[in-house]
Amino acid sequence: MKTLGPRWTLVLPLLVFAAMFLSPQERWLYSSLVSTGVWMAMQWLLPKSRFRVDQYLCPVNIGLFLMLLRLVVVPVLIMTTGAESRVLHQLPPWQSIESALLIDTVSAAALAVGLTLVPNRQLQEPGGAWRTILTKTPGPGFALLFGGLGLIGFMATFRSPAALLAFFTEPLAGETNQQELDGTLLGLLSTLLRPFLAFALVAWWARSVDGSQSGKRAWRPLLIGLGAGLGITLANMTFSFNRAAFVFPLVSMAAVYSARVRRIPVWTMVTALAIAMPLLMAIGSYRSSLMLGGSDAEIKMSSMLRETSETVQAYVVGPQYTGTFYDVVGWGRELLFGKSLIASALSPVPILGKGFRDSSGPLLFNRAIYGVDDIQDQILPFDAELFANFHGLGVVAGFVALGALLRLGERWSDSARSTFAAFCLQYVFLWVAMLSCWSLSVVSQILIYFFCPIYVFVAAIQIRRWLRNSAALQQDRVLADAPLTEAGSR
Repeated sequence: MKTLGPRWTLVLPLLVFAAMFLSPQERWLYSSLVSTGVWMAMQWLLPKSRFRVDQYLCPVNIGLFLMLLRLVVVPVLIMTTGAESRVLHQLPPWQSIESALLIDTVSAAALAVGLTLVPNRQLQEPGGAWRTILTKTPGPGFALLFGGLGLIGFMATFRSPAALLAFFTEPLAGETNQQELDGTLLGLLSTLLRPFLAFALVAWWARSVDGSQSGKRAWRPLLIGLGAGLGITLANMTFSFNRAAFVFPLVSMAAVYSARVRRIPVWTMVTALAIAMPLLMAIGSYRSSLMLGGSDAEIKMSSMLRETSETVQAYVVGPQYTGTFYDVVGWGRELLFGKSLIASALSPVPILGKGFRDSSGPLLFNRAIYGVDDIQDQILPFDAELFANFHGLGVVAGFVALGALLRLGERWSDSARSTFAAFCLQYVFLWVAMLSCWSLSVVSQILIYFFCPIYVFVAAIQIRRWLRNSAALQQDRVLADAPLTEAGSR
């Protein structure tokens, strides 16, 4: 495992001081000096918390990158462009923002410690069903089955190709159609089945990768991967144009391709991201502008920097958001002791989760921001919810466990012999890595609604293995009883 040396971190304090020099003193975040210093100490003192350069799209790197944004980049953006937001009608006291950034710093340090707890020794050869899962490549039957289930989900959602086309050209009509399905059995079925189509395309691509011989015909998995990626993008955009729904599978495919077929050069990936980021932002504004009658379609060039800064601060949940939340919950004076964590994990569950939504972390967070319960579009960070439930000890324990889990997932992914298994592990732990800045309820929702193809694949392997073992055991019993039967007949 090759990692990036820590010397690059020497530029970070210069960046923070430059931001202070260029910004008015009332916007200085003194705690950013602490957060930047802690990040530098992590990189210098804990080698296992450094970025991997051999597999730079692995979930550990994603988690570390999100922490870098929270500890260094977002504070710099706040000082240079401001902490104001269209969501926050009033900023919390500046001291609350400073303290919230320090809690983010504690969570990042705990994550780094968790990454160091998993030893580097090689994993033992797995046995039983786990070995089959790590080595099994889905056959054509699986791909056809998954594709068929996915098409059933699309038929349940859109009823006709014209309705599907209307969803992309008239998002308001598509959103209305989706709202009509919400809360119904047909709506649940359509949501659960549509991800199968994306996994069918992944299974098709994975077979092409496993079928290539030692790098020969590397063009084939590349071309099939590009076609599968386009299909996944179009299929998963139907989830209300949610960018994460198609970006995460694409990132997982790119990571597996780079690790198993041919390493994608860093500059190629940087160029691709530079091209993709404006398109991803345009997708969100496209849906919003059409649903709002075009009022937000035009963005002035003079405000582009501020818009980008606000977007980054919102997506990684800057300290001005969590500071507002901490003020409302009293900075841990009345702890929830796991109540909101349980509610957040169970709130996405159909039917059962309805009774938990009023006490979930996201509802408490959005209530703190908006003052009402009707709007719930902001994501509560995992560390903020841990703090509200168990104070600082909860943040430390939770993020140490998260770091250890990410490191274990990395080792499991490295040991996978099947491309499909490697993709599934990459995809699962990529979402787990998002707990660095996103809510437990988001990951729980993905586990319920997007991982059904993985559950079906694992269950099918386990059932097949159980049937084969039962048949073999029955055959052994017949062979063992045969001499006794023969002796009895004599």
